[in-house]
Amino acid sequence: MKINLEINNKSKSPLTKAFLNEIVKKTLSEVDWDFLQKKAISLSLALVKKAEMRAINKKYRQVDAVTDILSFAEYKDEKEMKKSKEKELFLGELILCYDDIKEYAKREKLNLKEESVSVVSHGVLHLLGMPHGKKMFAIQGKVAKNNFFKK
Repeated sequence: MKINLEINNKSKSPLTKAFLNEIVKKTLSEVDWDFLQKKAISLSLALVKKAEMRAINKKYRQVDAVTDILSFAEYKDEKEMKKSKEKELFLGELILCYDDIKEYAKREKLNLKEESVSVVSHGVLHLLGMPHGKKMFAIQGKVAKNNFFKK
């Protein structure tokens, strides 16, 4: 599976394209949907500061607060994605607030790299139409705990 990740780093976050690309790749491989393997997958990811994240969250979710990630999916679920005859499947856009993730990890005494992986994986799963639940949290947990990211 080829992944095309477009990144707009407006916040000067230290998360690299290679690191984010691997999170997307590992998450998609854990979902194990055969049809995805035959597609080129693309998505965009914007890294924004807290003020911008708050404004976006307020505009689209009517929540006047900063959040770690927002997902804007192109498809509502797996069935809708399977119908696409395109060779390249655009999943949607993720908007990430690294500063919020960093503050949360510090406050909760979590590994920042692992928490970053978990949050991005969570967003990718939402782009696939996955709701919160055991399956979603198991996949993002497995991706976040993967030794590959601890190098």
